Amino acid sequence: MRWIMITRKLDPADDRAGFVMRWIETLAARLDHLDVICQETAHPTLPDNVSAYSMGKESGAGRPTQVRNLVKHLRARVPESDGVLCHMIPRYVWLSAPWTRLHHKPLFLWYTHRQITAELRLAHRLATHILTASPGSFPLPSGKLNVVGHGIDTALFPPAEGESAPPELVLVARLSHIKRQDWLLRAASGVMARGDSRPFRVRIVGGPVEKEPGYLAELQALAGSLTPRPDVDFTGPLPHAQAAEIVRNCAVALNLSPPGLFDKTALEAMLTGKPTLVTNPDFLPLLGDAADVLYLPPDADESVLVDRLAHLLALSPDERAALGRDLRERARAAHSLDGLMDRIAALMREAASHA
Repeated sequence: MRWIMITRKLDPADDRAGFVMRWIETLAARLDHLDVICQETAHPTLPDNVSAYSMGKESGAGRPTQVRNLVKHLRARVPESDGVLCHMIPRYVWLSAPWTRLHHKPLFLWYTHRQITAELRLAHRLATHILTASPGSFPLPSGKLNVVGHGIDTALFPPAEGESAPPELVLVARLSHIKRQDWLLRAASGVMARGDSRPFRVRIVGGPVEKEPGYLAELQALAGSLTPRPDVDFTGPLPHAQAAEIVRNCAVALNLSPPGLFDKTALEAMLTGKPTLVTNPDFLPLLGDAADVLYLPPDADESVLVDRLAHLLALSPDERAALGRDLRERARAAHSLDGLMDRIAALMREAASHA
């Protein structure tokens, strides 16, 4: 099989897009050839059966030039391909659709986000298959939907052997109101106000999004105004491997994204064997008997988060490790990279055979 994958960026050092490199390597191992079209590239080393084509953003190309380059690559590559997989950006689908329809090729969209836009609605109509990570991670009702899990490279997240002292609460996410870093800061102060917790630290990993450039300053001001004042480290954006190492050494990981955001950073924390507190009910099948400790309903009062954190911090490191071990096994079974690519490659074979 020869497929095309369209994605935003090829750069293993990128804090948000770095994981795409392992997707490409693992998917290519299941194909005869993979052509990757990206908006921009850092020119990384790729497997022998992968060819990369850029839309030119890294050279300063503007949006019209990028679109022209994408169309040029599609016109050349689609006729010899078995199909096209668009990663996350709906616009790629409707720019690809004229060529896949002309040549009778399947057109896949991978999408995991709660946001519904006119572009997504159009992409949904034009795609032949929708791939997503969990039942709630695609926001439109669809007969095209295939729930295939996230693809986490388990080799990058080996079981942790301990935790930092003092214990750390870690949240890895872009800095955005929807990720609720402010909720964590207030809850940390609430735990301290009880007066019965041992010292702990909070680490917030991630950089601001373009639409919310002032949120970091807002969080820093909040952290400084709280009484008691928690010990907080804003690390900024970090390469994927460095962020993973921080999670491996934490006591408790958190993901406070609401339903519709099935964040892979929560799964990565689970794979390290760390107790991971979540607010998205799509994670519930992974929590097992620990759901009453690790799940927080998204509409819960902030005091419930204080209770959960106080309980987890009161446990010994061995007790926290025991919680995390079961979590790791369930996350690995459902969301490993190899498992995901097996499922995607099977869908590709089936779709190509019916094209």
